[in-house]
Amino acid sequence: MDIFKKLKEINLPQGEYVVVGGAITAHNIRESKDLDILVTPKLYQELQKQDYKACTCKQCLETSRIMLHKDDVDILPNLMFGNYVGDTKQLIANADIIKGFPFIKLAELIQFKRELGRDKDFADIKLIEEFLNK
Repeated sequence: MDIFKKLKEINLPQGEYVVVGGAITAHNIRESKDLDILVTPKLYQELQKQDYKACTCKQCLETSRIMLHKDDVDILPNLMFGNYVGDTKQLIANADIIKGFPFIKLAELIQFKRELGRDKDFADIKLIEEFLNK
């Protein structure tokens, strides 16, 4: 997936979002199959009125996770799991800007992925740490 093309296509307002899933691709660490985007409450409400639909995947239904979905884009109203609770305003304000788009700081992404604790998250953490140590 060309994440930059997709971000340009969906054209979200600056200062209202930060890309979480896709940050690894933006840094040329590995490819992403989709985008996970954390948005402000205001933007989340606006997107609910558009073509984005509430996700009904198995994981969302089993965990009561709330997010919107359209094509290969997931819209998150918050970034929290286990002991990790991301401050949306701070994550947006402190984002890395790559090709004009805001991406979550890799150190922050590591913290979040540690809490998620899936095999793929630990593999990503290893890749990110190798990238940061170069």
